[in-house]
Amino acid sequence: MRISEQAKQLCRARILEKAAELFSARGFDQTTTRDIALAAGVAAGTMFNYFPSKETMAMTMVNEALARGRDEFLTRLEGGESLEEELFLLIGSELRRLRPLRPFLGPVLERSLSPFPRRNICREGETARQEHLECVRHIMERHGFDASPEDVSCTIYWSLYLGILASWTGDGSEKQEASRALIDYAIRTFVQMISGATRGGDHVR
Repeated sequence: MRISEQAKQLCRARILEKAAELFSARGFDQTTTRDIALAAGVAAGTMFNYFPSKETMAMTMVNEALARGRDEFLTRLEGGESLEEELFLLIGSELRRLRPLRPFLGPVLERSLSPFPRRNICREGETARQEHLECVRHIMERHGFDASPEDVSCTIYWSLYLGILASWTGDGSEKQEASRALIDYAIRTFVQMISGATRGGDHVR
């Protein structure tokens, strides 16, 4: 019997839902794909048709959360923000959407993201990198800076961004003040760097 597209989407959603529950309850490393298949009520082979690994499942959740964060960022823009304010708003919006995944996010991001492209490691991780940097590129262009996702400036930005994510996943401070301070510092450092490098009209390449 041919499975309808709606049934496929429901199955996919159920797998992700059960994976998130197990990752949060047991930990990412302690959860197996077999555990997830049993909880979702699907055969392991069926599940692998949707997600080839638990890293793929987790990064799919991350990508969907980041996309919602970027949508939120665009709705919250008022039009008069500085470059620093836009970047802070973008990162803050993404972190809000990532918050439900925070209990298991550390090992997922450590394995799936890198300062440099790693397409052979996790395709979803590379997608997260490209889509976030594309948004950053548009922000920079609005403020007079030329950049592409492969520019040195974007590589430096991505390293700072990963540092923010790593700190945020383990931030036990009340209302995560430590992470907010780090975001502010990292953004100011990045903007000062690219502003200094572009004096005289030579943009960072």
